[in-house]
Amino acid sequence: MNTNIKDMDVKSVLNNLDASQLKVEQNAFDAINSSDTTLNLVKEGMQCIKELSEKISILNEVMKKTSGTMEQMEKLTNKIEGFAGVIGGISNKTNMLALNASIEAARAGEHGLGFAVVANQVRELAAQSANSSKEIKETIQAVQAFNNEMGSSMEALLDVVDQQNNVNTSAGEIFNKILEAASIANDVSRKMEHEIAYQREITDSVKQIVE
Repeated sequence: MNTNIKDMDVKSVLNNLDASQLKVEQNAFDAINSSDTTLNLVKEGMQCIKELSEKISILNEVMKKTSGTMEQMEKLTNKIEGFAGVIGGISNKTNMLALNASIEAARAGEHGLGFAVVANQVRELAAQSANSSKEIKETIQAVQAFNNEMGSSMEALLDVVDQQNNVNTSAGEIFNKILEAASIANDVSRKMEHEIAYQREITDSVKQIVE
């Protein structure tokens, strides 16, 4: 009678242990699934960060090249403005010479009429050259103003890109830490699964002996 009671107690304990192990196994299984999901999400996040970093690097290079092109453009516009200034100066001098020639032609009377006509034509051409030079300078100044605005915008955009790159780097570091922690949790969960399986084997062996 006592032996039967003891056998029943052992079986009861084993059944309770079996039920507990099932719960632990389920929890371990859930933990493994959760850690696997976390690992996959972290890896996806790190891949997104990597792709974003590559795009930021490309954008940074494009902006630097654009900035360099704008600097060359500024140098060229400065040269053109200088040429326009020279043309304007020559036009003014030509205009003065033509004016003096017209005065001398007027003093010469009828003998200077032909020369006066030529002098007037020269003055008109000089005036046209001066106007063209003025328009060129005004256009160049407008281009320079636009170029300066673009330069300021490019600098501001470069700052934003640098800040984004810093944020991206920080996010990458955080994801690395999360990945490390998730990997450790995953390893622990799998080790726990092996331990539970081992305990299950022992419990099953004891149950077979008791039965």
